[in-house]
Amino acid sequence: MAKPLPKRFDPDQMARDGARHETSMSLSAFERLATLLQGTDGEVRITSGFTRRKDHIVIGGRLSTTFALQCQRCLTPMTLDIDEPYELTFVPDEQAAEALPASLDPVVLDETGYIETRALFEDELILHVPLIARHADVADCAPLPANVAVGLPAEGDDGEPVRRNPFDALRHLDLH
Repeated sequence: MAKPLPKRFDPDQMARDGARHETSMSLSAFERLATLLQGTDGEVRITSGFTRRKDHIVIGGRLSTTFALQCQRCLTPMTLDIDEPYELTFVPDEQAAEALPASLDPVVLDETGYIETRALFEDELILHVPLIARHADVADCAPLPANVAVGLPAEGDDGEPVRRNPFDALRHLDLH
């Protein structure tokens, strides 16, 4: 049976316990993540288990949530389902983090050897926010209004594209 993950914990003690943990947190609890989303309704479901590997304590599990974003293609609201595994290695300081192999993702503990659950998972969630949010299929995008330019050049009477000089507006300025 899974136990809830405490708000702040000692990873060493959690690894000794060996239990599986499940918790849910509101998306609004993640302040930096909230600035990247269109809305913070909903929850993040977190499953985790702690293990020891050689000299390190590792937490692994899954993050599941739904992000509310704005499609950058059609500028309408969209949702993105996240259901991703994670595996993080706890280290006492920055020096130990730099000494880890590149294949391990370090998490630096505070000076007392503890970490807050929110701080642990916020960066991991931010990594799953796309740089450019857009619907997976163009057919899912809302059609653009007729008065929105889509980057196509204007056409003249003969059907040829009209090339406009960007400095034409300056031609009528009285500089004297």
